[in-house]
Amino acid sequence: MRNRNRLLSSSCLLGVLLTTACDAPSPPTPASPPAQPPVAEAPRTDTPATDVPATDTPTPPAGDVGSTDAPLTVSNCRVLATATASASGDDGAGSVAANALDDNLSTRWSGPGKGAWLTLDLGSSQTLAGAAIAWHQGNQRQNHFTLSTSEDGTTYSQAYAADSALTTAAQTYRFTGTRKARYLRVTVNGNTVNDWASITEARVCGEDTTVPTPPTTDSGPALPRQPYLQSVGTTSALVAFRTGVSCTPFVRYGEGSDISRTATATAAGWQHAVKLSGLLPGRTYSYVVEACGSVTGVRRFQTATGPETTRVHFTAMGDFGTGGSLQAQVLKLLGQPSRAGEFLLTLGDNAYSSGTDAEFQSNMFKPMAALLRQVPLFPSPGNHEYVTNKGQPYLDNFYLPANNPSKSERYYSFDWGPVHFVSLDSNCPFGYTLPDCSLSLEKTWLAQDLAATTRPWKIVFFHHPLWSSGEHGSSTAMRREFAPILEQYGVDVVLTGHDHNYERSKPMKGNAVAASGTRGIPYLVVGSGGATLRTFPGSQPSWTAYRNNTHVGYLDVVVDGGTLTTKFIDSGGTVRDTLTLKKTLPAAAPQTSNVSALSKDTAPQGPTYDPNEQPAFLGQKPVPPADTPESVADAPEPAHGFVREQQ
Repeated sequence: MRNRNRLLSSSCLLGVLLTTACDAPSPPTPASPPAQPPVAEAPRTDTPATDVPATDTPTPPAGDVGSTDAPLTVSNCRVLATATASASGDDGAGSVAANALDDNLSTRWSGPGKGAWLTLDLGSSQTLAGAAIAWHQGNQRQNHFTLSTSEDGTTYSQAYAADSALTTAAQTYRFTGTRKARYLRVTVNGNTVNDWASITEARVCGEDTTVPTPPTTDSGPALPRQPYLQSVGTTSALVAFRTGVSCTPFVRYGEGSDISRTATATAAGWQHAVKLSGLLPGRTYSYVVEACGSVTGVRRFQTATGPETTRVHFTAMGDFGTGGSLQAQVLKLLGQPSRAGEFLLTLGDNAYSSGTDAEFQSNMFKPMAALLRQVPLFPSPGNHEYVTNKGQPYLDNFYLPANNPSKSERYYSFDWGPVHFVSLDSNCPFGYTLPDCSLSLEKTWLAQDLAATTRPWKIVFFHHPLWSSGEHGSSTAMRREFAPILEQYGVDVVLTGHDHNYERSKPMKGNAVAASGTRGIPYLVVGSGGATLRTFPGSQPSWTAYRNNTHVGYLDVVVDGGTLTTKFIDSGGTVRDTLTLKKTLPAAAPQTSNVSALSKDTAPQGPTYDPNEQPAFLGQKPVPPADTPESVADAPEPAHGFVREQQ
């Protein structure tokens, strides 16, 4: 997505689920503020009566977390023994700092004023991983707080900043990483009811070496959008999702079945893309999302392989985002992990009929949720995405490499094993005025990008076909502007969509079939992913090797050493067409490297949603499936100069 600012606000975690900190520690906080004079909490006169409920007296009401003398129960925290507790002040009615350590939920510490603090002294420097806190009347008040650590009790460094969840249960807050310290301070900057700090029990958490058991099923409130994998490279990956509550979620992950590592969202909000870093090429990783009381069952994905790997298996399809019956037929087959390959390319028209956010949700992310949780997705935009605000919802819903000079996610490249992939935007060069995407910008970047790669295979994918005998025909504008570059830099295969059928050309060069003994490029139209199929308006031209408008399906591609094989597989699992290309690769294999094209991009950013205001997408109603010819019909595109050639 395009660069946008993000806001840091609240962290929301229900029950006893674990929450983690922001990625980087904040600047050191000032030395301890002077203690304020004790003031009884209930009789205050500086706030309206409605701001001080009767239950704010030292005796809590029945049913409150403070109404029982049961001991504290914490989760996901190896509790460290605390020597003493001190505070900036108390209510003068017995709610002193020591109450936060007495393992009695009927007592509490209460301190007046914003900035009131409670400090736990471990007695010696130890390795700290976080804190567990049970908040007084936590089901009624959301507390604004920070956690800071100190070695000497004078200089404190902030380790965590968040809001508590509305729950009476103890909440565990873990830092990103661990830190050495003797003191942990909880500073409370008021709550949603008043300016008091009130903590029933508090504990310091030490480093936990236990390996958590991955949950096998989802639990808690269902996420409005399940996780989907974006910008997966050799050393990092993004896990994107939406939450029904504004919070700062995190992802547990690790190699194989391990999920002991943690990555945290950079800000509170409703839409997230959490970066998993420190990965290794070609390895299988497990991950679990924990967000706002929701926990997703474990899923697995594979990172991109490096240039030393000679084999890759992936799939591709276009014109699929209907949410309808034909899409369901393709997904039933493609949804099997063994068939989907290491990742999926999409060739445009991801969300019919206008590429709105609601259509992305109903016609793409919902029906494809199970697939996208395990298979990384690399899309390209179609003409239907451009119907709404020149494709802005497309940019808002994907987190793609921004590795072109304009930092535009409309077109990008990435490496996977022996193949260099390029996704072009075939919309913006013709009929649109955009600062981050124009014909000259995209052509210049494409030539430079293809010239720079050292991968032995090159595959380019986009929406509008250079060669097609389908309803639209060939885009002469795309062929005129881009075919010379594709030919000059030795592109092996071009994948497109737009026409709702499957068609493979013979190797083409210029405006004709490549002469015998010369190198040409086969162009494949795979617009058969789920939209209503269309009839061919004329007989099969001489330059077409195979075409099919009676079966929906997808393209299966395997590159193995010097052989590239594509198979068009219909929804019943039958292989309808096969293409095999061979080339002689260099005798010496490339040097092992953990670097891919993705490592050179600008970190994609999501759209700005006020973390304190529910976004419009949570109120969206489901969109009816685009399951008719009318619902997937195309507006005229004269700038492409479509022609149907018979040769």
